[in-house]
Amino acid sequence: MAVHQFDRARALVLESRYGLRHEPCQRAGLAIRAARSTLAAILAASLVGGCESRPTATPTGEDVRLPDQEARDFTLTESLEGRKNWTLWASYAAMYNDESLVDAKTVRIEFFDKDGKRFSTLVAQQGRVHQRTNDLEARGRVVVTTDSGIRMETDSLHWQNAAGKIVSDGFVKVTRKYDVVTGYGFESDPSLDHFHIGREVRAEVRDSSLEGNGATP
Repeated sequence: MAVHQFDRARALVLESRYGLRHEPCQRAGLAIRAARSTLAAILAASLVGGCESRPTATPTGEDVRLPDQEARDFTLTESLEGRKNWTLWASYAAMYNDESLVDAKTVRIEFFDKDGKRFSTLVAQQGRVHQRTNDLEARGRVVVTTDSGIRMETDSLHWQNAAGKIVSDGFVKVTRKYDVVTGYGFESDPSLDHFHIGREVRAEVRDSSLEGNGATP
């Protein structure tokens, strides 16, 4: 009968290959499995947190700004000592009593001289009236034309009622017969007879003889 001797080296190889009584490898495997479990838990938590629906802010009664009055085909006239200074027409107006404001859409404003004669007209997409001062704001494709043929174009302007001035910080274009002036920082009386442009001023003078002959410069 063959006698099998115990081979310690072979036993160690078998232990290493099959994990038999090889405690260091067993502890390493447990550590790896624990790390994997922890990582999986973190990923699961992040996915759950990302999928949760976040509450959206809903406007409260204090956030919603509602007008006290609304009107269509609105008209407002500013007078001083019985003399009409300007009249505003709008397709729609919203009035806020606490702020003494009137917000208007599709605006047309006519300005009058001391004799009550109209000398300029302003049109804009939107307007605002500060009723405490009767100052005006105009925004969106603002055009001012005078009965003498001067035309001013800009994106926004302010009418300073006490000073009787039209002012604008934006780009303006003024056309007066054969002259075109552009720039920034505009200030003028409502007749546009005396205006000042503060910076980046450019002027173009057209040849009147070309227009008289039906030609374009």
